[in-house]
Amino acid sequence: MEKNIGIVLKSYYPQRQKLVVLDKKEGKFQCVPHRVDIPNGAIIAYTKVKKQIYLINNIEILDVPFALALNDISFLHAILEIAYYFVPSQCPNHGIFDLLLYLYSFPDRIKYTLDKKLFLFKLFISLGIYPEGEKFQTPHLYTIASESIDTIINKKLHLEIERYIDDCLLACIEIHPRFHSFKTVSFLFKN
Repeated sequence: MEKNIGIVLKSYYPQRQKLVVLDKKEGKFQCVPHRVDIPNGAIIAYTKVKKQIYLINNIEILDVPFALALNDISFLHAILEIAYYFVPSQCPNHGIFDLLLYLYSFPDRIKYTLDKKLFLFKLFISLGIYPEGEKFQTPHLYTIASESIDTIINKKLHLEIERYIDDCLLACIEIHPRFHSFKTVSFLFKN
């Protein structure tokens, strides 16, 4: 049986035996795993069985983003929290999954605050979330939105562009009706 690949966005241990997984092919879903030692953020391979609720078996932990967590655990948790709250259930989006895999594969490329903000901006663009208003309709933001993350983080951006990115991120986060309950986006307010 072919195994699925996913990233654990949230675990409900010890209260409930559930995980929320972002699956590469099937999107985000809740499931009950056959083991309890799976950390948030882990990339896992598993087989999926549908009963009344999804069960996942034969779980292998392929990667845990230790390097990313050592660099900035708040950023890692912010990425997982945003994916958890903003990715719709059971709607595959390869762009989001690939963007997260890029982050896991090259954590040393996204270590500065501006790089993290640009990554979050690309995540929101991949989710189809754009801030409204004339203020956000600039050629610089369109360019950043259309380029790949590895190209963007190698560019030197002006402080004015960083301020636009900050405003865009805050506008995107405020779109969510429960944004006041987000716990990990505070790093956006640093510097």
